[in-house]
Amino acid sequence: MNRDDVVPYLRDRLPDFAPTDLPVRLPEGNLNRVWRVPGRDRSVIVKHAPPYVATDPDIPLDPSRLHVEAQCLQTLGPEGKLRDVPGPDVRPPRALDVNPEAHVLVMEDIGKVPTLGRWLREAREKAVTDRALRIGHALGAFIGRLHRRTVDDAGFAEPFNNRPVQETRHAVQYQAVGDLLARGGISDAEALGARAEALGTRLLQPGRCLTMGDLWPPSVLVTADGVRLIDWEFAHYGQPMQDVAHFAAHLWMQAHRAPSETVATAATRIRQAFLAAYRNVLVAEAPDLLDPVDASIHFGAEILVRTVGRFQEGYLYDGLSPDETAVQEAVRSAARHIREPRGALRMWSPE
Repeated sequence: MNRDDVVPYLRDRLPDFAPTDLPVRLPEGNLNRVWRVPGRDRSVIVKHAPPYVATDPDIPLDPSRLHVEAQCLQTLGPEGKLRDVPGPDVRPPRALDVNPEAHVLVMEDIGKVPTLGRWLREAREKAVTDRALRIGHALGAFIGRLHRRTVDDAGFAEPFNNRPVQETRHAVQYQAVGDLLARGGISDAEALGARAEALGTRLLQPGRCLTMGDLWPPSVLVTADGVRLIDWEFAHYGQPMQDVAHFAAHLWMQAHRAPSETVATAATRIRQAFLAAYRNVLVAEAPDLLDPVDASIHFGAEILVRTVGRFQEGYLYDGLSPDETAVQEAVRSAARHIREPRGALRMWSPE
C-alpha cells in the first residue's frame, strides 16, 4: 500500500468516513507504513504491515503481526474479554477496521500528542516529575493487570502465539549480543553473548501471559488526561520480563541521555513508579511471575541493540561511535546486567 491507495481503501472499508484531505505519512512508524487521514468529523490512522521492517527492508518480519495488534485492540476494547484491564488513564486506541489478508489496520486517531520520549525531552519545570510519577504508576498497574489476568490461561495462549516476532527478535537481538559486546570492547563478550542467546532460545517456548511486546517511549502517547499505548504488533503470549525489563531499559537510556537533570529525574521516577506499581498488582496473586535474572539479561540486550546495534539509528545514541563515552557507559551497564544478573535483583524486587 502507498499513499495513493489509502483514500480509496478507506472509502471501500469505512463508507461512513469522509476524508477531507490527503493522507499524511507519520515518521514515527519504524516497523510499518502509517498514515493519518483527516476527515469531516474525525481523523483516522491507517497502518500497513509490509513483510519486513519498513525502515530496514533487510530485516524480514511476518506481516501477520498487524492481525495480532488488531486482536489486542479488540480484546482490550469496550466489548473485549480484557475490557476491565484498561482504564481512563491508560488504554490502547480503538480498532475501527482490520483486513488480515491485506495486512491493514484502521484505528482511532489519538491526535497530535507527544510520545513519552518527546514529552520527557521537552520537560522544563520540576513540576513535571509529579506527572512522571502518575504516568509510571498508571503504566505499571496496567501492565500488571494485563499479565495477571492472562497468566497461564490457554484461552489467550493460542490466539496470541506470535512466534514469528519472537524468532525475529532472537535473530536480530539475542543472537547479536556477543558481537555487540565485542564491538563495545567487552572482554568476555563471547560468554555473555551465549547467555543472551540462551535466553532468546527459551523465549521461543510457550509463555506465561499476554505481553504488550514493544513497551518503549515511542509506543506511549501522553495526552491531557492519561496515556495511550500504540503499536501492539509485537504482542505475544510470552514472558512478562519482555515488557517490564524492556521499558525499564528504555527509561534508563532516557535518563542517561537526558538533556537536563529535570529530564533525568523524571525518567528515573517513571521507571521507579512503573516497577513499584507492577509489583503491587502481582504481589498477591502471582509474586513469582517475573524472573529477575532473565529480566536483567533482557535489560542489557535492549541497551546494546540501541547503542551499538541495528536500532541505534534514530534513537538516543544515533551517530555515536562505540568508543564515545556515552556509548561505553551504556555498554558497560548492559554487560554488567548480563554478567551478574543476580546482582541486579534489587531493580526487580520490592525495595
